[in-house]
Amino acid sequence: MFSGKGRHVLYLLIALAMLVYALPRLELSAPWSLMSVFGLVWILFALVIVTAHVNALVMNDEKRRELARIKKAKALLWEQKLLQKATRKARG
Repeated sequence: MFSGKGRHVLYLLIALAMLVYALPRLELSAPWSLMSVFGLVWILFALVIVTAHVNALVMNDEKRRELARIKKAKALLWEQKLLQKATRKARG
């Protein structure tokens, strides 16, 4: 359906709409009750999601390529570790 930055804009708008809808309904005035802790944690998670999508929208192409390179290097490292474990188990 959406790809690239359009997807991030859509998800950002959905997360912001959820925040606008939920903020008046969350019970945050009670001193450290279960409901107030839930509300604070929910707001923090929603803000993390908003921040991630804003970051994805403002990130330049050079940074995207660098992150993709790092992700690929980590995947190769994990693959090597798994192969080493498998060969040690096969031998021993």
